[in-house]
Amino acid sequence: MTRFSSARLSGTLIVSLLLAGGVASPATAAEIVTPYPTVRAEAGQTSTFDLQIHSDEREPVQLDITDAPDGWDTTFRGDGREIEGIYTDPGGTAEAQLDVDVPEDVEPGRYEITVSGDAGSGDDSLDLGLRVVEQAADAFELTTDFDTLRGGGSDSYRFDLTLVNRTAQEATFSLSAAGPQGWNVTASPSSEQQAATVTVDGGSQSTVNVEAEPPENVSAGSYEIGVEASGEGTTLQSTLTAEITGSPSMTLSTASERLNASGNAGETGTVTVTVQNDGNAPLQGVDLSASPPSNWDVTFEPSTMQNIPAGESAQAIARITPSGDAISGDYVVTVDASTEGGNDSMEIRYTVETSGWWGLIGILVIVAAVGGLFWVYRRYGRR
Repeated sequence: MTRFSSARLSGTLIVSLLLAGGVASPATAAEIVTPYPTVRAEAGQTSTFDLQIHSDEREPVQLDITDAPDGWDTTFRGDGREIEGIYTDPGGTAEAQLDVDVPEDVEPGRYEITVSGDAGSGDDSLDLGLRVVEQAADAFELTTDFDTLRGGGSDSYRFDLTLVNRTAQEATFSLSAAGPQGWNVTASPSSEQQAATVTVDGGSQSTVNVEAEPPENVSAGSYEIGVEASGEGTTLQSTLTAEITGSPSMTLSTASERLNASGNAGETGTVTVTVQNDGNAPLQGVDLSASPPSNWDVTFEPSTMQNIPAGESAQAIARITPSGDAISGDYVVTVDASTEGGNDSMEIRYTVETSGWWGLIGILVIVAAVGGLFWVYRRYGRR
């Protein structure tokens, strides 16, 4: 019993001395792990694996893909940058991400990718799996609560659309919008008016603003605006409508754009009157009238313009007859154009000139007076 106890004590002492002498176990090779080695993916999307690299030494670990399906793109990232290797610290964990771009034309099924790590302490590999499934029909959606807006021809139309991402990963879409010829239409995320793309987090949604400005002198009516969001292997479309209500507007002028005319007393002169429709709806039943001096007569041919389309004009002849006893000088004739949608007026300065007959009569009177004086001189001048 004593001999056995002594031997046992000696063995225990030897083990204790070896441990106290610092005899260490061999170092562990670098190891690559991930909390989710198999994920669900959809064609045309990017799946991301979070990688953790462990090592008992501070050393660089070279990362590589040693096995992947043909046509699949992979990228290692660290802190948002593309990387090819990573440093480890003893007792710590180095983190990296692997982005796997699933082609749009890939068939549903299970696919595997192998990640390798080459380190001085030893190599390691990690098998990752992706189960590609068909994209749900409602994975993404582009909607709006108000797809029709109503306003005038000079208004700007702003639509708010919602881009919904029902998948588990973020999705990026390119935005585009187009309207009728002459319209200025833009589409952008609400957070950045100058951007042409929008990124939506998984299970989230973003607002897209669409602004449309009609051209000048646009006619009343309904105008369609098309919006597209393209990305993630799909194209989302939405059709918006801008309804422009009619607002006629008129401008009254003369064909020569001169607001003066002339004529003799009692004689009829003509002025061509022009009514311009500056609005975006037809002018209906435009009545012409005038306010001339007393005893003057003004008529129009025609006196009513039945229809003037938007952006066009119509003409009428104004026949102005001063009174027969009007003396020479300038007179004002006010011309009015009125309709249910509005009215306009202008003043024409009408100059009454002396008739040529009165000039001839004056000359004859002068000649007669001179002749009479001459006769008087001849008859009585020598006495």
